[in-house]
Amino acid sequence: RFVPLALLLFPLAACDRQPVPEPAPRNALTAATPSPVATHAPADLERYVGSYPTDAVKGASFLTDPAVKAAVGAAVPDAAVRDRVLDTDVTATPVVLEEGRVLSYGCEPHNCGPHNWSIVVTRDGTTAGVCYYDEDTKAARWYPQGFAPPPTGGCPSGSDD
Repeated sequence: RFVPLALLLFPLAACDRQPVPEPAPRNALTAATPSPVATHAPADLERYVGSYPTDAVKGASFLTDPAVKAAVGAAVPDAAVRDRVLDTDVTATPVVLEEGRVLSYGCEPHNCGPHNWSIVVTRDGTTAGVCYYDEDTKAARWYPQGFAPPPTGGCPSGSDD
């Protein structure tokens, strides 16, 4: 019977190969790799009180502060609302301290009555609530739901509410 030469040489070629190590079990790999731990100090958002939410204070504005962005991100599941309230193209009043929390009020330039919002955040940035008022939908809403009762006629600005 005739056997092709390639089939006879194939087993010899495999002898020169290095053994392939088996992958480590998933839990062993996870245990061996330390997970990153946040080591930054708590935020001090009270430093923005008296400035406008777009003014830089110690290198960042209230609206671009990582703690504010994270707190708003955790509170507001709607990406369009989140993007709007953190947008720096805003007409705003100075940031105030109200009932122990930092409050920022903003509105759509040249259209404040119909489209306005407030960000209320703890001084350390761990918890936030966002009020968003849209006259087009006749709705004022707090995020997360139940954070505060829905306002009528706009969100609190801290200056006259």
